[in-house]
Amino acid sequence: MLAKIVKPGDKLELTKANVSVTSSEKFSKNIKKETYFSKIYDIIGEDKLKIAMPMDGTHLIFPAINTRYELSIHTKGGIYHCKGIVIERYKEASLHVMILEVYTGIQKFQRRQHYRFACNLIITYRVLSQAEASLLTDSDALEAFRDALSERGYLKGVTLDISGGGIRFTSAQLIEPDTSILCKFSIDMEGKKNSFSVISRLVQSKEMPHRKNQYEHRVKFDSISDQDRETLIRFIFEEERRYRKNKKG
Repeated sequence: MLAKIVKPGDKLELTKANVSVTSSEKFSKNIKKETYFSKIYDIIGEDKLKIAMPMDGTHLIFPAINTRYELSIHTKGGIYHCKGIVIERYKEASLHVMILEVYTGIQKFQRRQHYRFACNLIITYRVLSQAEASLLTDSDALEAFRDALSERGYLKGVTLDISGGGIRFTSAQLIEPDTSILCKFSIDMEGKKNSFSVISRLVQSKEMPHRKNQYEHRVKFDSISDQDRETLIRFIFEEERRYRKNKKG
């Protein structure tokens, strides 16, 4: 099962809770968690992963045997979650590796669990009528509608944070809750510009304190392809890793 989902080269995020192996399987929310990054070298049998020794910034981490991790594995088919325990670690040629035994089922990322990444991107958006929103139910119609509009049909804003499920941004316009809007924005990833046009639903719009005629909006993506969502999640993953690395110096 594991080999059918994950492949060598897939990246993974390891989150460790500071609890002993004799403690409850449920990690307390009050326990400080540490997150590291690594990649898969090989899949061994049905339930074991050979991975690169995790990094904390530029430093290698050498977990003790029996250390347990929550794993987020980034595959071409999406992000998967499971739990694993360190059963072996060693040096192979010039590489430090460890063996993780996966002791839970592997489950695809639940769409309701979206991590919000703070960033400032230029966003343009258009408030849609109910008729327009109902018409834009497929990618071809959305593409035709977008191309038919001039830039004068859009308003500008700046994002506060972004996730695979939605965006929080600011603009000079108050928007009614439950309004459908067409959001356009771009991200730079691996030297390539990725552009998005996403029909979204306005969840909340409120005036910003101490900023006259500026409003904060929170929108949920109503219509986004799985491919675009996974691209956003990979972007967030890479940017968060880069931020942590730079923070460590």
